[in-house]
Amino acid sequence: MKVICAGLSKTGTKSLAKALRMLGFTVFDYWEHRKFHLDEWFDIYSEGKTPDFASMYKDVDAVTDLPPAFWFQEIYEAFPDAKVILSLRDSEDVWVHSWVKQNDKSRLVGFVNTFLIKWPMMIKQRLSGKRRTVMTVYEMVINAAFGSLNSKSTVLFKKKYRGHNERVQAIIPKEKLLIYNVKQGWKPLCEFLGCEIPEQEFPRENVGASYAEVRIAAKLQRIKRNLFVALAIFALLAIVFYMYFAYYDQ
Repeated sequence: MKVICAGLSKTGTKSLAKALRMLGFTVFDYWEHRKFHLDEWFDIYSEGKTPDFASMYKDVDAVTDLPPAFWFQEIYEAFPDAKVILSLRDSEDVWVHSWVKQNDKSRLVGFVNTFLIKWPMMIKQRLSGKRRTVMTVYEMVINAAFGSLNSKSTVLFKKKYRGHNERVQAIIPKEKLLIYNVKQGWKPLCEFLGCEIPEQEFPRENVGASYAEVRIAAKLQRIKRNLFVALAIFALLAIVFYMYFAYYDQ
């Protein structure tokens, strides 16, 4: 582990993750945490298991976004030679507006995905006693980091954001910490990491929660396609039954 990104969600984590990848780092962002370590995070949040971050991230150069941002201290203790980047927005108000928008859209994606596409799998998991679902872990992660799933809890969100940022600055040695706004681009990031500045422009990802909007559109398109297939099958079966009964009524 070389870089721990301790900035909370909606502080430019997607842009930072892409920038680090462009610099040659192997990065675990939200999707990798979910894909490779869903069970581990469930055990940490729900079963009281002590995290083994040295094992989880032994082959990873950098981590961004939640849940690792919330556990920055424990990950730093596992990798004391790592550098830490605290990404921030222009102000608390700018951040909380962006977070509420992102959270609402992410929960809508989860609803569409779980109840309109994967509900048979969800029922099977519940009947089998398996609780390690993506939405279950997501809700535990958000509750731990921000104290609430209620998008109206803006005062609480800002308090959590402020407290987290203050804690990072109090714990991480100054020489190991970069306080960073992605608007600053390549220069401070590359100087901090000892990398050459790429010729490409600094990436801008997930602006205005665009990732969530794309995912919602894709899932709705999938629902339409599935409904069309289901209707076609139903119509075919109706024709077969009609012909079958019409034949035997003669």
